[in-house]
Amino acid sequence: MSSPRPLSVIVPVHDGSATLLRALTAILASELPRDEYELIVVDDASSDGSSELAARCADTVVRLFGRRSGPAYARNRGAEVAQGEVLAFVDADAMVRPDTLPRMLRMLSDHPGPDAVSASHDQAAAAHNLVSQYWNLLLHFGETRQTGTSGDVASPCAAIARDAFLSAGMYDEWRFATARLEGIELGERLEDSGRDVLSSRDLEIIGLREWNLRSVCREVWDRSVLLARSLGYQRTREAVPSEVVFTLSRTLAPFFALLCVVAFSAAPLPQTNEAVKVAIVLLGAIALNLQAHLFFVRARGINFAIAVAPLHLLMQAISGLGLCVGWVLRDVVGDRAPDAAMQAYAEVGVETWPPVPRAPGC
Repeated sequence: MSSPRPLSVIVPVHDGSATLLRALTAILASELPRDEYELIVVDDASSDGSSELAARCADTVVRLFGRRSGPAYARNRGAEVAQGEVLAFVDADAMVRPDTLPRMLRMLSDHPGPDAVSASHDQAAAAHNLVSQYWNLLLHFGETRQTGTSGDVASPCAAIARDAFLSAGMYDEWRFATARLEGIELGERLEDSGRDVLSSRDLEIIGLREWNLRSVCREVWDRSVLLARSLGYQRTREAVPSEVVFTLSRTLAPFFALLCVVAFSAAPLPQTNEAVKVAIVLLGAIALNLQAHLFFVRARGINFAIAVAPLHLLMQAISGLGLCVGWVLRDVVGDRAPDAAMQAYAEVGVETWPPVPRAPGC
């Protein structure tokens, strides 16, 4: 029987045929010798031929049928069949650089070294439309300017020692059925157990996904609601201040204060020009987000910064509303959980593979 390889690269995918082949090709172009890692793709109930594309490149393709279970669940299934001493998780819409995997292995092998390493987003985005460029730059802006005590041990790319991953209980597939925040939650558990997580600014991954207005609004909404409902705003902000929700919401309180000042100061003046009030609010919003706007100017020029200014305000509004909804849901309904049928299967203890989602601590 052959000895285990040092690294297992696990790629979860759901209907990712548009980007999967480029992501896998980038992994195979790694400077790491091919016999030192295995490539595992977990197809999470795709309907677009993703598994057939994966079969061209991967050593192992795990196919999950039925309804979509989410990337946390898919990554866990990949880890269960992996042989490597280190597990690297790469998104199906992320393109690693040739030196990414070997550098991650070296970081984890340092003594003393971290137990997990997470990469960040490059300034460049594969898609050239305005929304994709804005979103990728926003992620990069937060990651390069804020450091915390933990990191996102999932997206876009992360590596973790196998024993640390298993001892932490793997990803929480009970609450995180969508591709959002499961890596942050795992990073917090690793930190609580005394493990070290390194968020590297030097390891940058190029995003391949093409975003549009609807998809990025949905992403901001879901991340904001989930963060407030399941993780806790203050604790997560201390651990991972680079999370995009905090990048967007950091100036919401002073912006709301500005709106109140304008409203109350203009109330006694019936002849106040509405255009003047709007101008004051907009100038205040730009001033409060000056660092982000200057970053956009340096990265893409003044015309780009002007074009995305309304989009940035919209994302901030959606994030703020999502946080409020998350707090209400947490207090009224409670934390997220699978549907009643799935909870019943888990409570009975059905033994199948792939298993039903496991509750934390099980």
